[in-house]
Amino acid sequence: MQLLLKYLRPQRKTIFLALLFAGMSQVLSMVDPIIFGRIIDQYGKRSPTVQQDELIKGVASWLVIAIGVALLARLAKAAQDYYTGYSVQRLGLQVFDDGLKQTLRLSFQEFEEQRSGETLSILQKVKTDLQRFMQALVGVLSTQLWHHQFIESLVPPVPLPVSGASVMLNETAPVLT
Repeated sequence: MQLLLKYLRPQRKTIFLALLFAGMSQVLSMVDPIIFGRIIDQYGKRSPTVQQDELIKGVASWLVIAIGVALLARLAKAAQDYYTGYSVQRLGLQVFDDGLKQTLRLSFQEFEEQRSGETLSILQKVKTDLQRFMQALVGVLSTQLWHHQFIESLVPPVPLPVSGASVMLNETAPVLT
């Protein structure tokens, strides 16, 4: 773990930016259904006092806001992908370079005993595996971090009645004979 942190430390700013843009993308994506809910709530049931022009202007303005929010969410997602890819590529390159340096430090006799193509393919595989791991790590971290920070703080957990659930289970459970 210390070795991984050694390689991640120079990339912490870009990883932080990737996580920040991931959070922005997720929060903006959650705003879109709120906007459509507001359109339906305010303009779905048309009251007779509201004029046709007022109705069209109201719906159109909310749709423009929804399009803007969707575009911002896509831009944040694109920025997240860019910064994630950038940091992952630099991390993979650093690991590959360090492995190559270590290989070149070997004496000629030790290097001759190893097949150079095999060494390079191992280094390439390590680089590729590390890049996949980092892509997955940033995705999971961003999802869990923003879910924990925003979703759980905005939406309180709904308690379920335990006794009602057990009664329902007992009534619907099949009897085995």
